Amino acid sequence: ADVCYSWWILSALSILGRTDWINSEKLAAFILRCQDDDDGGIADRPNDMADVFHTFFGIAGLSLLGVLDKIGEEQGKTYRLIDPVFALPVDVVAKLGLKAEVVKDSS
Repeated sequence: ADVCYSWWILSALSILGRTDWINSEKLAAFILRCQDDDDGGIADRPNDMADVFHTFFGIAGLSLLGVLDKIGEEQGKTYRLIDPVFALPVDVVAKLGLKAEVVKDSS
């Protein structure tokens, strides 16, 4: 398992409207286990060194899973949603006028 591959699979399933094919809670727990408690950031696997690449895709994955919404509610913060096609905040995608076809989730 690797956090960036979690993103690639999750984003593809999000585009296809099939996130119900995975256990979202277990995937979110895996990504959170990869977070460096001392220095921040997210590593490829638990107990490895965090890096920018895996931190980005880990946060993007947590956004798609809705985990950032829950964390934001607890902290009184709002986190921007990530677009599964472009891996950019959805407001940026809209502002740039980027278009992609995404299948609506069947669950």
